Amino acid sequence: MGGAKTKRSDGVPRKITHPVRFAVDEYEQLKNKAYQARISVSELIRRAALRRKVVEAPPPPQLNWKLYEELNAIGVNLNQLVKGVNATVKSGRNVNLDADQLENLVVGLTSQIKETQMQLLECGVSDEGEDEGDCETDEK
Repeated sequence: MGGAKTKRSDGVPRKITHPVRFAVDEYEQLKNKAYQARISVSELIRRAALRRKVVEAPPPPQLNWKLYEELNAIGVNLNQLVKGVNATVKSGRNVNLDADQLENLVVGLTSQIKETQMQLLECGVSDEGEDEGDCETDEK
C-alpha cells in the first residue's frame, strides 16, 4: 500500500476500509455506473455516500481510446504467453525461460497497463467530478 490510489488529491491518506456486500445485480449496476462515469467502483461509492456529484464524464479523446485498446491487446498477448509457457512446463517439455520470472514480469506489466488504462479514461476528471480539461490530446 501507500500508492497514489490510496490518497486523496490533497495528499490525505485513505487508511480505513469498510466492507460492503452487494447482490450480483447490484454490483453489476455499480460497475456499469462507474464505467459510464469513468471512475472506480470505490470512487463511485465514495461520491454517492458523501453526496458528491456522480456524472458521466465526457469521452476521452480518440487517441486515448486507441491507446487503451492497444494496451489491452498487449495485456491479453502477455497473458497468453504466460499460459503457453506454463502449459509447456506442466507437460514436461523443456522451456528455456524461467516461468516464475516471466509470470512476475507479466503480472507487473498487467498492473501497469491497467493503471495506465484508468489514467487514460480518467484524464481530465477531478476528484469532484469536474472537467479539468488539462489532458494533452495532440498526436506527436
